[in-house]
Amino acid sequence: MPGDVSVRAHSVAFSLLFASACASRPPPPKPPPPPPQATAAPVETPAPAKERDDDAIDAAGKKYVDLLVEVFPERGTELGRHERDSVLDDRTLVGEDRAIGRLEAMLAELDEQLAEPKASPAQLTDLAMIRGALRVEIRTRRAQRPLQRQPDFYVSGPLGAIFLMTAREYAPEADRARNVLSRLEQIPKTLEAAKANLLNPPKVWTEVGIDSAASAKGFLAAQKPFLEKALPTERARTNRALSQAVAAFDDYEAYLRKVLLKRSNGNFAAGKELFAYRLANAYFVEEDADALLALGKKIYERTQAEMTEVAKRIDPSAKGWPEVVAKLKDDHPSASGLLDVYKKEVARARAFLVEKDVVEMPPGDDLTVMETPPFMRSTLGSAAYDRPPPFDAGTKGFFFVTPVDGSLSKARQEEMLREHDHGDIVDTTVHEAYPGHHLQLSFGRRHPSLVRKALHPAIFSEGWALYSEELMAELGYYTDKERLMQLEWTLVRAARVILDVGLHTGTTTFEQAVKMLTDEVHLERTLATSEARRYTMTPTQPLSYLVGRERLFALREAVKKRDGDAFSLRRFHTDVLSRGSVPPSLLSREMLGAAR
Repeated sequence: MPGDVSVRAHSVAFSLLFASACASRPPPPKPPPPPPQATAAPVETPAPAKERDDDAIDAAGKKYVDLLVEVFPERGTELGRHERDSVLDDRTLVGEDRAIGRLEAMLAELDEQLAEPKASPAQLTDLAMIRGALRVEIRTRRAQRPLQRQPDFYVSGPLGAIFLMTAREYAPEADRARNVLSRLEQIPKTLEAAKANLLNPPKVWTEVGIDSAASAKGFLAAQKPFLEKALPTERARTNRALSQAVAAFDDYEAYLRKVLLKRSNGNFAAGKELFAYRLANAYFVEEDADALLALGKKIYERTQAEMTEVAKRIDPSAKGWPEVVAKLKDDHPSASGLLDVYKKEVARARAFLVEKDVVEMPPGDDLTVMETPPFMRSTLGSAAYDRPPPFDAGTKGFFFVTPVDGSLSKARQEEMLREHDHGDIVDTTVHEAYPGHHLQLSFGRRHPSLVRKALHPAIFSEGWALYSEELMAELGYYTDKERLMQLEWTLVRAARVILDVGLHTGTTTFEQAVKMLTDEVHLERTLATSEARRYTMTPTQPLSYLVGRERLFALREAVKKRDGDAFSLRRFHTDVLSRGSVPPSLLSREMLGAAR
């Protein structure tokens, strides 16, 4: 989703966490009797005495967020900082170099001024996150050169920003609409820059760009009612801006298909060096790709064994879990009823958590379940979550559900629906909504730190969401059929570790990744292709789910050991979530006082 900025933080020795994570986990302690409603404000962690550099780090956090908004205005929109909503990111090569130079200058200044900081633990966290975010942004843009290699870069950013401006009510409609028009009018120039910049992307990235550009026409048509209602006296300008943007996207799609695709021979692999750099600086994971690959394989095999056990309980006569999963996928809603089923599951999951009282519900956890915007559907095969803007007053998060494309053949439509079977819907709701992404980010946006508002590292956010899936299993939420489908997605996450490492170190091809997801994990081919496409574009993000989950379980065991009989799941979860989105290794340092 937009705005997923990788960060860096200090790490507890991974050997301890790794060993603990791979061990069998005892069930959580029995929760206390629930109150009538488990709704409370987040717990405030007592602030330590202020240290010498605390104020300087606060100032650096403000400067960093301000810089993001200035050089990447589309990201500013996603964050809820709207002072540059009228302009798109500068996607010329000169503009890109200028932006990276600004980031490099800030990093150099931080390294000079705060080389040996004396600061409180929370401020050290913020400083590490700023440095990590700057390092990863600079290195990734320099190495992967998205303006020259990623055709979708010119589609998803502008349209994503426009979507947020029309969907979120952060300002009067007329003000938002004028800024939308301004951005629409800049799209033709942006796409002309794309045609001048793009060299030889990986073929799969050009294919993603073609699909995204093709979807723009429908998306833009859907914005017209909002614009005409908000600006009734500017219909001529609205029609002109929309028609010129549509024409520009049509031309861009044709260029990608007829010209660029023929020379799209680039390599999508990030390479071992960049992969290791991102692990160390985005997640503070000290282990190399081989160690993480071993972890992925171990949990992949363990999950398959558990799936076999659960499948036998469901159907003792079945030859194996794939046969049982295939039958369970037949139990799915109709295409027209898909959204309503997800909405009901969201309500059920939230009510279950209130009943069990193992986590608080922060005020204003507002969630809207809606269809995925068309331009996102090429790489979002099933469902996803987009957080509330951390700097907006509004608290609404979006739970996107990708609808079935009615223009496809009946067989393809059925294939898509089979990925929305009952068990998958239950598990996806847990992951995306309660107690997964929406609950976590509803807590995170309340933290006072500007840095923690702006950044949400995948190793924590995705790790927490996968932890949430297993937590609900511990609490008895799933039937056997639902548990089997939840375990299949655990298998997917283990496969992601294997494929993430393989794709980006050059030992796995795109076709091999799709084959593993279809033949071994048993995803439908449409979803498997969408998954593999995304993995090629986001090195280290696919492995963040499983690695993050294992570290959170290890942290829970460490806190449980520290607290003894006084340990409380509710208190542990509230403590973790109230600290904002922080890589688990840095979270361990704050909660346990562990040193790197």
